[in-house]
Amino acid sequence: MTKKNRRSSKTAADNVHQLPTSGRRRAASVETPVAFPNAPTIVENASRAAVAVDSKNNIVNWNAAAIELVGFAANEVLGRNLQQVIQARDVHGNRLSSNHSALHEMVRIGDTPKSFEIAIITATGKMIRVAVTIVVVLGPEATEYHLVYLLTHVHRRRRADEAIDRLLAQTNIPGVTAPGTSAPSGADQRGTNQRPRLTRRQLEVLLLLAEGKRSREVAEELCISVHTVRTHIQGILRTLGAANRLEALSKALHERII
Repeated sequence: MTKKNRRSSKTAADNVHQLPTSGRRRAASVETPVAFPNAPTIVENASRAAVAVDSKNNIVNWNAAAIELVGFAANEVLGRNLQQVIQARDVHGNRLSSNHSALHEMVRIGDTPKSFEIAIITATGKMIRVAVTIVVVLGPEATEYHLVYLLTHVHRRRRADEAIDRLLAQTNIPGVTAPGTSAPSGADQRGTNQRPRLTRRQLEVLLLLAEGKRSREVAEELCISVHTVRTHIQGILRTLGAANRLEALSKALHERII
């Protein structure tokens, strides 16, 4: 190529790559990446009790509403296994596994856990029923994710609970205090006949038996296992000194327990 041709090619290239100063091209806009909420943000901004766990079911976030609902401070639960803290049971009274494996397995296979209800134990030892919604927060790796438990206290009363409350309000059963009333003093109880002392759960079971329900029906009504119902029945028989259910009901009626 001659010197003249080289000069002509350079001029053409300059014309292609150089823009006129009067019409410079705008810089391409840079898109701002979308910021998805992370587990701490969801827990902090939740309007109800919320707790986040990692893939090993250890608690990593615990909001103020969870403190109010369950009774444990954040520094008491962070890093601990969630199941060990809340001692959750399903609607049949069965204790959940320590790592809530069913929920985590659903996440690993790409499924979304549905809402459900469980019973949990608070810091004061009280059992309460809560509705649970699970929010899955995925991380960059398949094994890096968090589950956010959104907990809502269920105040729905069972018919058996309401019937027991009415019964307790009408009768004076030693050892059992009706909701909304104070326990009788020793002076109040002095000189009264000592009736058999049944627990509240035994009273619930006994009342349902009086309605003609079988063990399985009682278990479904009280959200406990059939084995637990049978255990309560054996306790009732021992307390009342009865040989069978029919005799237990007869004695309970005679003693005005039901």
